[in-house]
Amino acid sequence: MYLQKNGYSKKIVPMTLEASVVRLSDIIAYIGRDIEDAIIVGSIKREDIPEDIIKILGSTNAQIVNTLIMDVIENSIDKPYLKFSDYTFEALIKLKKWNYEYIYNSKEATKNLNVLKEAFERLFYHYLEKLDNNKYVKVDEKMSSSDKNLFSFINSKTEEYKNSTDIRRMVIDYISGQTDKYFLKECENNIKGFKI
Repeated sequence: MYLQKNGYSKKIVPMTLEASVVRLSDIIAYIGRDIEDAIIVGSIKREDIPEDIIKILGSTNAQIVNTLIMDVIENSIDKPYLKFSDYTFEALIKLKKWNYEYIYNSKEATKNLNVLKEAFERLFYHYLEKLDNNKYVKVDEKMSSSDKNLFSFINSKTEEYKNSTDIRRMVIDYISGQTDKYFLKECENNIKGFKI
């Protein structure tokens, strides 16, 4: 099953301009935001970012987002594809590699990995149990906001995909769309004894 293949999503090539926009938007949204988050928790300092990257992309999330968006717009106008300039793309790849080395794979970032993995699994099974293999659950005003959000999402996916999508896939999509803050709140509210 594809949803269980490690790294499968990275092999999927966008087939439309719209899908390409989504792929690029994701990179643009997280690459600088992750730097800001790492600075807040103290795992890096802004001056740690290599100077050659800063000269092209900037050193703050706002600068990086602005540079990447403007560059892709300027280099994609009147073309049937999306494109960064060569020097911006090279700086983006360098920044991504740097982020992996100093943020994502750092000791600070991976110290709670086992706790988070268990939290993802427990929340996944908690949601499945709530849904009881039903793809459509009537949303009731008496429900908690957590349940309303879950059931509304599953109901919208049921309409979108009819019966072609496994309920487990829908739950995975639901969890993957949560912000870190919302995910942790859901874990605290739904997993007995959860603390991070």
